[in-house]
Amino acid sequence: MKNFYYLALTMVLFACHSDKHSRFGNEDETHTGAATTTAKKKPANKKLAAGVAAAVIGERVSPGTVIRSGPKGDVIATLADYIPVHCAPLKDGWYPVSVDIDITSAEYTKPLFRKGRKLTVNGKDAGMLEKDIRLPVATNGERMWANLSGYTEKKNIRGGTVIETALVNYLREHKDHREEDMQAFIHNFKLEEDKSLRPYTLYFNYESGIDDPSPLYRLVLVCQGKQLIGVIHSRPLELPGTTTRRLQRNFTIHYFNGIEKSLQEDFAGKFNKFILSVD
Repeated sequence: MKNFYYLALTMVLFACHSDKHSRFGNEDETHTGAATTTAKKKPANKKLAAGVAAAVIGERVSPGTVIRSGPKGDVIATLADYIPVHCAPLKDGWYPVSVDIDITSAEYTKPLFRKGRKLTVNGKDAGMLEKDIRLPVATNGERMWANLSGYTEKKNIRGGTVIETALVNYLREHKDHREEDMQAFIHNFKLEEDKSLRPYTLYFNYESGIDDPSPLYRLVLVCQGKQLIGVIHSRPLELPGTTTRRLQRNFTIHYFNGIEKSLQEDFAGKFNKFILSVD
């Protein structure tokens, strides 16, 4: 049965050739930020790693994606197909995007990049600069990178790699809302696990970090008693068969139909208290 889940997820989330799934290997190094919390976190269920496609950290672009200085602004760069990027919330049909490109030690000390420079991400061909530009650079002691940011049209981001879209599609195929059934989705988006709000287990990712250097949650799967009882989100999300409730700090939770009111109130109270304590 688990093989069926993996196959279903792959068909839903990744509408492209399988050789593109592993082009960039571990994409963690393109991540631009992490929230400051006191909760203990860990990647969810690593045992599934061998059976599912490479995790989607951030979104992936379509062929010939153009990055601009602003909506309808100057072209900064063109990106190759399936390059991993991070997207802030959509605004009027445009995504603010960010991608970390590999650089040399010489470029790290003098970060002026010329038109025509080829781009690489984690050692793989990723596109080309279309104008001279100065970029912010960083290093972790093992590698150096520059952050390329700008805007791209909605059509340039693969819908199946947008976690909100992928979740809606996935839940259409997994209507029992069992925690076990969600593990393939959790692995494929590399959601982290938090059990500090007992008796609830949270599986979550963070916002992109483009708009806020200390981003909060973007999407949270809320499980209790081995069941998915609701989904917290910061971006627009429509889930059929749910009722919504506003939470603190501009979050919303969709509770699935049939979840007891007392359980809804208990979780909302615990989450609100926790999220107000986060920096």
